[in-house]
Amino acid sequence: MRCPSCSKFVGNEEAEPEVQSVELSDGTVTAEVRITNNCADCSEELTEATFSFEQDVSEALAKHTCTKKDEPEFTPEFSAEEDSVERTSRSGYMKKGVWVDGGGRYAKTFYGASLEVNIKCDHCDESVETVTFSEDVQASSMDQLN
Repeated sequence: MRCPSCSKFVGNEEAEPEVQSVELSDGTVTAEVRITNNCADCSEELTEATFSFEQDVSEALAKHTCTKKDEPEFTPEFSAEEDSVERTSRSGYMKKGVWVDGGGRYAKTFYGASLEVNIKCDHCDESVETVTFSEDVQASSMDQLN
């Protein structure tokens, strides 16, 4: 790919993933993570992909018994926060229906992100559930920015 700033054909530099949002609403955790590949020479963003995640955690929230419950009509409130996020990548190809890691003539590269979200009770500050999201996209399917 040619960098519009450098006007050269350059290699990609994988930037750290950016967590756009993490929310908990009505027993559902939603999150959005953006990844970019940057120019190896000038660090301008060349391609991007945004992943949207969603998972129902209402069962785990319903099972939680707050340790600081001091009111008869007490209803605990919960919040979700990013625990960790990391960039993932893999290269390989399908052979007889099985993924084979490695390079070679028919290898494809996938870039992605893995996000861990911690859900905790706001009243007792106890961790209720940890949810892990992971997704990737083929490098050629990422959106070009320029």
